[in-house]
Amino acid sequence: MAPEVRRQLAELGRAAQSQPRGLRDREYRALRLGLQALANGQEAAFGGKRLGFSAKHHDLRDCAEIKLPVVQETRKNQDLGRSHRLIYREFEPEDGGPPYRQVISFEHRGDDRPFEVAGQRLGREIGSRHQALDAVSNLRPQFGPRESSEAAPIRRPLPPDIRAALAAASDVAPARGAVNPPGTATSPRAPTGRHSPTRPEPDRQHNDG
Repeated sequence: MAPEVRRQLAELGRAAQSQPRGLRDREYRALRLGLQALANGQEAAFGGKRLGFSAKHHDLRDCAEIKLPVVQETRKNQDLGRSHRLIYREFEPEDGGPPYRQVISFEHRGDDRPFEVAGQRLGREIGSRHQALDAVSNLRPQFGPRESSEAAPIRRPLPPDIRAALAAASDVAPARGAVNPPGTATSPRAPTGRHSPTRPEPDRQHNDG
């Protein structure tokens, strides 16, 4: 996790203990659910979608989102769907193991805050293309469920700062069992590994055949 997300998880955990069933408790549970979904490769089940770039937004073409339920919201008696977004990236491993996923932000969707926060944390400016992503296509918005290949982010080489973080601590969770070979753009399946930040139970069953 990005350091800010790790601190956020700890703060929400403390608030959840003092106010069970309150808003922070629901956010804490939703964030843990999102971390588990990413470690298990379940992004398609949570409205997973690759992100893009426009003149009015940050360049997040190497990121994807999943949608998490925290509060129920309606407009003109119509359910607005899951209220929060978790933004993350994915990287190739350098040891032949499973890929790594890094959580960038977890926020309420209002005013595009999840994307604003993610862009700021990645050091990107609104309306400015990120040069390292010049070869990445920009997806057009679409509605409805997506294929697994469109739910996960592209997989990029491991950057130096993440490599250093891995050397110091387990700041990034390995997406174990991803079916894509090295160099492919997506990882539609990534079951939980023993280094998951949420430390899930080891007896989960997956059929990877």
